[in-house]
Amino acid sequence: MQRWRRILLSVAVSCLTLLGTRPALAASEDEKPGELGLLAGIGLGDEQLVGSSEKNTIAPLLGARFAWHFTPHVSGFIDGTFTQYKGASTLYGNAGEYAFRIGPEWHINTNDPWQFFINVGGGGMIFDTEFGGNDGRGFLSGGLGVRRAWKPGALRIELRLDRTVTSADLSGGRDYTLPKLMAGWTWGVGAPPKDTDGDGVYDKKDKCPDTPHGAIVDAVGCPKDSDGDGVYDGIDKCPDTPKGWPVDATGCPTDTDGDGVVDGLDKCPNTPKGCKVDASGCPTDADGDGVCDGIDQCPNTPKGCRVDAKGCPTDSDGDGVCDGIDQCPGTPAGTKVDAKGCPPPAPPPPPMFVGKKEFTLKGVNFDFGKSDLKPEAKAVLDTVADSLKAYPDVKVEVGGHTDNVGSVKFNQKLSEARAHAVRDYLVSKGVNPANLTWKGYGEGGPIADNKTDEGRAQNRRVELHKIE
Repeated sequence: MQRWRRILLSVAVSCLTLLGTRPALAASEDEKPGELGLLAGIGLGDEQLVGSSEKNTIAPLLGARFAWHFTPHVSGFIDGTFTQYKGASTLYGNAGEYAFRIGPEWHINTNDPWQFFINVGGGGMIFDTEFGGNDGRGFLSGGLGVRRAWKPGALRIELRLDRTVTSADLSGGRDYTLPKLMAGWTWGVGAPPKDTDGDGVYDKKDKCPDTPHGAIVDAVGCPKDSDGDGVYDGIDKCPDTPKGWPVDATGCPTDTDGDGVVDGLDKCPNTPKGCKVDASGCPTDADGDGVCDGIDQCPNTPKGCRVDAKGCPTDSDGDGVCDGIDQCPGTPAGTKVDAKGCPPPAPPPPPMFVGKKEFTLKGVNFDFGKSDLKPEAKAVLDTVADSLKAYPDVKVEVGGHTDNVGSVKFNQKLSEARAHAVRDYLVSKGVNPANLTWKGYGEGGPIADNKTDEGRAQNRRVELHKIE
């Protein structure tokens, strides 16, 4: 019998330990102050009661209990159990045990769903014996266990030890030690505790009875604010807001100017709507014209230009050079200007106006037997074209000349080709073709000795003749 008792005690302690190490869950929100329940389990008969046979040791048990919770930690109870022992005792034989007790019970960890408890009690015990006699006596009891609240009641598991303290004549002066292992379900009775603000902490325990709906609270019913932004956890939709950042009613950082940088980081909190900003919330201005990117419709404005509200350059005189860069802001409409907005200076007068009617285009020379213009010749003719365009009333003949190498007929055609090439180039540069004629003079009219290479090169030339 001792071996069975040790086994039963070990199993009970192990079960209680495992149940007690379950992770914490939310406590029942509507647990009522009273509870009424049924119990079932086993009892261990004392050897003096059932005899020495181990098969008679374990007996089935049924019971009922009523309890009332005066505080979250303390309750009072009344319970009764019936255990049917089969014994070989010559005193009793088979015996039914009716035990009734009353006492207090203490709940240790009331904030956890699995609550440990201990209780003590006392009461009366009656043995209804097989031989027709009844043995009545008082007993003391102590128990421990674990309780788990669920809607609408609670599961409880209890290991208790009863000890008789008064002997009847029928027992021969013997007292019994009777362990019991019970499990049962209890239903709540009575009105549930009040929780006015609905935060899950009853009013008697709630130190913050006006908690806003939805806020997460601590064990005493006070709201939590993990990030310290003034918006309670549970209501706070942005629970990791850095300390000191302004937030809205939902606990999320505000962005007053709507630039995408929250007020807690924004160093330029009044940025105009539509401006692009940097990481610190300040507007960017890529072209430095004073109009921020995003609003600037002309984002590549040259430096120094004045711009309108849209960031586009202004040009008061319409000459194509923006105000701010234009050094001649009152240029008449249609006047061509330089990069500074000023009309270019008048080109110098044609050379034929300086004391003569004809002149040789120095630098406009040709290779032997050819009429192609060289690059250095074109540079000279560019200047001539500018001068002739400045005096649109001047009419000019372009005359071509050759050296004396080759036939007269060949040189005549070559001189004409050279004159024609110069005339066409001047026209391509904007000189009025009506002001230009051309003529070939062949090898006639040399200006240098044709006996030397240098002289012949000078004779391969073009002259301009002013036509009256």
